Formats: sequence, structure tokens, C-alpha cells
Amino acid sequence: MTDPIDPTPPVGKAARNETRKAIAATANALSITLLVTIWLQPVLSGRPAGLAAPLATLVFVALQGAAHYVLRKVED
Repeated sequence: MTDPIDPTPPVGKAARNETRKAIAATANALSITLLVTIWLQPVLSGRPAGLAAPLATLVFVALQGAAHYVLRKVED
């Protein structure tokens, strides 16, 4: 039995790079949004952030790390 022919071409380097950049941009935007919403906004309004401040910082660092990890995979 013969294999069916796949009409879709393989994904190219440019498409992979654009996907990686989109993922990194999303992680960056989420990290900044969470940091401002959970940590900075309560601090500037005079309310204590409580346990949310270290949690927001931890999530920010994790998402920034993920963004940098994905961007290191971008091909030249």
C-alpha cells in the first residue's frame, strides 16, 4: 500500500521564527500586565499588596525567562 501524498509543504525557518517571536511577545505582555495589575497598582494606590507582591514578581520572572528561552531558539 502506498502512502498518501501530503500536499502541505514543510514549515520553513521564517515561519518557525515568527511563531517563536509571537510566543515570546505574548509571554512578555502577560508578565508586564500581571506585574502592573497585581503588584504596582495596589502599591501606587496606597494599599498593601500582601502576598500578591512576591507572587507577581515570581510570575513576572518566570514569564520573562520563558520569553528569553523561546527567543534563544530563533534561527538566523
